[in-house]
Amino acid sequence: MKFAKSLPILLSVMVSATAFAATDNFNRTTLGSNWVPLIGTSGKIADNKYTSDGAAYTKFTPAANDNQATVTIAVTRQDIGHYGGVYVGKASLKLRPASSGKFEAVCFEPTVLSGLNTPGKCFTVGNHDITGFAKARVTLRTSGASAFADIDTNNDGVPEWSFWYNFGATLGAGVGLLGNTNAVTQDNLATSLSN
Repeated sequence: MKFAKSLPILLSVMVSATAFAATDNFNRTTLGSNWVPLIGTSGKIADNKYTSDGAAYTKFTPAANDNQATVTIAVTRQDIGHYGGVYVGKASLKLRPASSGKFEAVCFEPTVLSGLNTPGKCFTVGNHDITGFAKARVTLRTSGASAFADIDTNNDGVPEWSFWYNFGATLGAGVGLLGNTNAVTQDNLATSLSN
């Protein structure tokens, strides 16, 4: 009988926790007031996806207290030296395409405004950390000084690669997208507060 009485309370807590997740599917023509440019040109929407024409860090205000973000990132054309990615708190995860037209580097870096003095860490095809891919569902989560990333390239909910990096300082919360070219797009963003 104790279980039956506590069940409504448990269900109420579960529903409340889910309600705090923020999402954006970018199915419109402009970013709108939920997105605030922090650095460079602001991101934009093209073909119902987030992208940019130049360096852009754009904050997603409904996710100010979230420490996990999942987003689909895709290469749209060959473009060496550019990137697209996601950030949580002071940690960013950048995916860099190569001349192959696929992402060949996954890099943890401090966000531009973080004030952190750490070089970050890249996982690359050349070092056999990953194989090239053109599209992935990417999750970035922070906990204390560590950032954790999952890369799911076949959209089956099971990551092909999982990486972590310790930045040496508390990373905090807050979610946004970043990029410096329209050769990379981001779509179907979902954020949450993770333990």
